[in-house]
Amino acid sequence: MPTTLTRRERVLRAMACQETDRVPIYDLLFCDGAIEHFSGVRLPPRVDTPENREAAKRATGLAVAAFLDMTRSWGFGPLVDRDYTDEYGFVIHESAWEKTAWVSHRPFDAVPGARRYLEWLITQTAAETREINANPRAYGERFRREFLANTEPYTGDTVHLLVQHGTGLDEILYHLGFTLLAYVMADDPGILSEALETVTTNHIAICHAIADPELSPVVLTYCDVAYKDHLLYSPRFLRKEIFPRIKRMNDAWHEHGTKCLFHSDGYLMDVLDDLVAIEIDGLNPIETVAGMSLKAVRDRYPHLFLAGGIDMSQLLSNGTPEEVTEVCRQAIRDAYPGYFIGSTTEADNSCKTENLIAMYNVAMEGL
Repeated sequence: MPTTLTRRERVLRAMACQETDRVPIYDLLFCDGAIEHFSGVRLPPRVDTPENREAAKRATGLAVAAFLDMTRSWGFGPLVDRDYTDEYGFVIHESAWEKTAWVSHRPFDAVPGARRYLEWLITQTAAETREINANPRAYGERFRREFLANTEPYTGDTVHLLVQHGTGLDEILYHLGFTLLAYVMADDPGILSEALETVTTNHIAICHAIADPELSPVVLTYCDVAYKDHLLYSPRFLRKEIFPRIKRMNDAWHEHGTKCLFHSDGYLMDVLDDLVAIEIDGLNPIETVAGMSLKAVRDRYPHLFLAGGIDMSQLLSNGTPEEVTEVCRQAIRDAYPGYFIGSTTEADNSCKTENLIAMYNVAMEGL
């Protein structure tokens, strides 16, 4: 093995559970202090102008290029809090501090309204799939242009996951909320199953149009199926509606030589055998405060590459650099080779900048 690997070489070797020159870092970087530290650039004022948005994006890109070997969904997020209404009528709140968004008002509050929304989702998604299948080459070429324009000029040689593909369950939960989703699952499971199938079919069509391991060797397949200490959904539901569809997506990507990193927060040990059976290649984020253990997963599944494991809810947000350093070194002992060090969700503004620097410094120590 060369003394120094390129980022792509390091990522490919880690995904193959081979030795690397150092542990690669995989994360989502949203922490303002860390962005300023790793970019060496002051962020612009929080005034929402095109110039400030571009300046924030460029600073974030410089930080990603300095900090991360691999990432997904990079960007700065909104500069100011705002509310807007989407095309269906959901009111969405965007938080500048949390760099996330949530539904603050739904245009319905009962199962009939949820059904109409799911029918609309099915119609819109099926139409998009027909358009992709009518000219997959044009879709793929357009995607490639946009992907390259949004990555290389900003983040250099950092490897980007090509896309994030799920069954649609997370997005449906986002729009309906837990209570209304539970009513739909009980009162009208057929419409939910049809929506999941329509989204899955769409994502498989996208895969065949855009897959290119030279452009990116890895994608995220995902479904948040668990919470702390337990599953969010019954194993029966997951084995009927979710895991077979993720398997079909994984199979499609594997046809093109692309690896699949599976993401779900929470305690997954009860269904890890199921996830291995649907041929995931890697697992993220190994949420330690939910009861997950890097060592337990590594010992049980030595062929999986693992990404995450450094707690962001307590350690990175409230711990000391010394504590972070020790936890990071232990994580490497437990999970290397085939390990990407990183937070258990994202490096956001709840994380202390000095703790993210400590995580970075451990990764740079070499092996």
